[in-house]
Amino acid sequence: MGGALVLAGSGEFLPSMAAVDEEMLRRTPGGAPRVAIVPTAAGAEGRVPFDWIERGVRHFAALGADPFGVPILSRAEADDPCHAAALAGADLVYLSGGNPGWLVGALRGTAAWQAIRGVWDRGGTIAGSSAGAMALAALTVAPPAERGRIWLEPVWRPALGLVPGAGILPHYDRLGSERARVLLTAAPPDLTILGIDEDTVVFAVGGAASVLGAGTVTVWRGGRATVRRTGDRLDPALVALP
Repeated sequence: MGGALVLAGSGEFLPSMAAVDEEMLRRTPGGAPRVAIVPTAAGAEGRVPFDWIERGVRHFAALGADPFGVPILSRAEADDPCHAAALAGADLVYLSGGNPGWLVGALRGTAAWQAIRGVWDRGGTIAGSSAGAMALAALTVAPPAERGRIWLEPVWRPALGLVPGAGILPHYDRLGSERARVLLTAAPPDLTILGIDEDTVVFAVGGAASVLGAGTVTVWRGGRATVRRTGDRLDPALVALP
């Protein structure tokens, strides 16, 4: 059994998530947990990854943690021993937003991902927000073609697999019913979908999972939706979380 897993619908490093992040730090081993900010999902977006690092370091330092950035932008950098060593020394690894497909392609099967899994295996915390959360699931949805405001031909593809049997739809309260319908219809029938609202997280540890934050989590399984609010536990029969 690994450590804690935190899946956020959005809001990384914002004041609106301070209370949630304080709780995450409280449940992470270490008096002042070392927090690795990993902006890989934005690796194709110019200076955006460095902005994520700056925001993350400022945010977690204000909460009393010991944060640092790990600027992995590509698959080659994910196999850099220096980056892997930095990740291995963390108590909490935070994957920020961007493109989930880019994040999966850059990390899967690399020394960096092995180090991140090592943090979790020894009882540390792994957190992902938006694309970071999507990439931690069993499957993630590739960016689809778009016509107007309608998404066409979404494709669900293997992700990093830390959440077996599940897919994540972040920003769920902003997604819109038609886009949600298209994505849900394209998903394999046996895939559990977690629709996580903005500024909201699923917090899983020790075989139990609960909802924290401002919004709700919608659990889709077999065509049926179950809505859970902050403080509610997720039914382990609906979603297999570590």
